[in-house]
Amino acid sequence: MSQWFLQRREGNVQTEVGPLSPHELLGLVRKGEIKPDTRLRKNDSAWFPANEVGGLFEAASRKEIQYFCPGCSRRVVKPPVVCPNCLREIPRGGAREIQPESSVAVPQPENPAHADEGKRSVQSWLKKKVGKKPS
Repeated sequence: MSQWFLQRREGNVQTEVGPLSPHELLGLVRKGEIKPDTRLRKNDSAWFPANEVGGLFEAASRKEIQYFCPGCSRRVVKPPVVCPNCLREIPRGGAREIQPESSVAVPQPENPAHADEGKRSVQSWLKKKVGKKPS
């Protein structure tokens, strides 16, 4: 699984935060803690602005589906899963799904040169950056 890192600056102090999973990274974008100019890196790559990660801000602006156990109504991760509250096995498609009414406003890059980058996946973007040919 990919590990992401971000640079956070507080006054004159710059710190590195991570490793973060892709899900955690999206969560920080949704909270507004990662902006288009925030410096990121994936695994051991070089640092780059977040707006160069194709699809990151678009993915974060999509509504996140929430899943709930049909037995006890506790929130669970995407099935298949065992509910941590009632220990019920929930198969794929067996949870109650709720899509939030409103989504978080996620800042979009202002530079139109980056408009096409949102169409590329993170994987193809990284391959281009490190110069590897797709297999």
